[in-house]
Amino acid sequence: MNDKLLNVQETACYLNIAKSTLYRWVHQKKIKYVKIGSRVLFSQDDLKEFIKINSCNVP
Repeated sequence: MNDKLLNVQETACYLNIAKSTLYRWVHQKKIKYVKIGSRVLFSQDDLKEFIKINSCNVP
């Protein structure tokens, strides 16, 4: 397992969303995150799972 932790800026770029959207999702507990001190970090493996769960399959 190569689980890298990404900061808010890296995660927003990875998901192609605004940082404000990411902070809103954290506040609403829509996305998993890790809190170390005052830093909010995101597991790359959790992000891949988040994308998989939230993908729509079009026939």
